[in-house]
Amino acid sequence: MAADASAEDAADASTADAGAQSAAVEAVYLQAVCTAAWLRTQGFTPLIERRGELFQAFSRVAQADPDLDGAGAERELGALFAELPANAGGDLQKARSHLDAAIARAPDEPRNHLVYARAVAVKTQDRALFERELAKVSASAPVSADAQVSADAQVSGDAQREARALLDREDDLFGPAQAAQPTPGGPQR
Repeated sequence: MAADASAEDAADASTADAGAQSAAVEAVYLQAVCTAAWLRTQGFTPLIERRGELFQAFSRVAQADPDLDGAGAERELGALFAELPANAGGDLQKARSHLDAAIARAPDEPRNHLVYARAVAVKTQDRALFERELAKVSASAPVSADAQVSADAQVSGDAQREARALLDREDDLFGPAQAAQPTPGGPQR
């Protein structure tokens, strides 16, 4: 009997340790996501200054719990590599690699496709990729009109609204250089 009790205690302790570790990984992920979002509002300089911290946190999470938040760590690494300038660690090939990994892990996660379209397709001016990825977002599960909307449905609805907004701006994002930014001293819109 004592052996059975100690085996149960060991199993309970192991489960508790796994739960604590999972919670710790999630906390690291959420801290990194919030930090990255805040830094993006502050401009490129703070983001560049803390990029190493973000790369490290997201890489740790991607290894420890790659499925967390719909492969969120891979998605965030892809976004980060896409938005940083090359001289500050930005790399479109690495961005594609991380976003491809996120999509392979969670193909039905609309945010993975949204980030691919917004971060990589726009930067590379690949309109076909942009439209293909946003079509996948639009095809994601429709949002219910019920008052009790699940968190997943809310995320999907947010992604669909952002996809529609990006599609509404498609000509500005992919038009001639003048459409994206006026030429100094040239004709203004």
